[in-house]
Amino acid sequence: MHSPIRIAQIGLGPLGQMLTPYLVKRSGIEIVSAIDIDPSKTNRDLGEVSQCARPLGIAITDDLDRGLADADLAVVTTVSELQRIAPTLKEIIDQGVNIVSTCEELSYPWTTQPELSATIDTWAKERDVSVLGTGINPGFLMDFLPTAATGVCHTVQSIRIERTQDASARRLPFQQKIGAGLTVEEFQNLVAQQKIRHVGLTESMHMIAARLGWQLDHTEDIVEPVLAEPGHCAGVLQTGRGYHNGREVLTLIFKAAVGQLIHNGESIESQEHIQINGTPAYDLIIPGGINGDIATCAVIANAIPIVASAAPGLRTMIDIPPLSCAQEIPEG
Repeated sequence: MHSPIRIAQIGLGPLGQMLTPYLVKRSGIEIVSAIDIDPSKTNRDLGEVSQCARPLGIAITDDLDRGLADADLAVVTTVSELQRIAPTLKEIIDQGVNIVSTCEELSYPWTTQPELSATIDTWAKERDVSVLGTGINPGFLMDFLPTAATGVCHTVQSIRIERTQDASARRLPFQQKIGAGLTVEEFQNLVAQQKIRHVGLTESMHMIAARLGWQLDHTEDIVEPVLAEPGHCAGVLQTGRGYHNGREVLTLIFKAAVGQLIHNGESIESQEHIQINGTPAYDLIIPGGINGDIATCAVIANAIPIVASAAPGLRTMIDIPPLSCAQEIPEG
């Protein structure tokens, strides 16, 4: 592997644009190309299109093969669905390039899409590259972190995880994904089409179960609106439940809304809350929560050196070394 690790950045939507300056500032990596199919972005400087304060001397191309020619690893921030991204993954893998992607369904697809997972794993092993789907959620807060939290336990009976966030500061596509501004009827119609939901909640449940050696009988994924006023939605309340021998052993609650969150007439502050029912039993609370966009960029940047040296195949956050911010301490 080259030093610095040479990066092809694929997908320059709002998240990709936000990610670029984080990658530029990182030691040990270098962006060598940027790829996007949007005609309004091709041939423009990556620094101009992204949230960088200066030109980077990298012209955005829509030619994937050309963009991958000098890359060691591709950072892919395009779509959430594994079926849609699989052809792109194949093209990247065929070039012998490692992958870190924010595709939510790629975070732990072994249970939900086993055949496609095995296919991607085979592709990667044949080309001696590693593939990882990760982010702040799924990928860290509601799956990896809770499993790590059980490391101090002798036994675990059940786990409850709640992520509550005011989505006002999140990027527009995220606000749209949670249904903010829709009528209740519009919300329900899009839920039926699986266009309004937090993608990855089921994958998080299966990741936790796999890490703890649990066999789940079945899972549930229930999507409801958070109301801003009668008839209009501010966001989403999504509940995932995992059962073992008929008993609920995993409860994952994702609440995200634009503006103040209200439950039973009381306001709710943004926070991350993990409850371990075990020996010992304890709660882990992060008051104020974690900004998902900023943290996703950090998770991706921190995953790059790990994935670049990982064993070939389809990897997940529970079978690679734990991520850390292995950077020099900034001055000031």
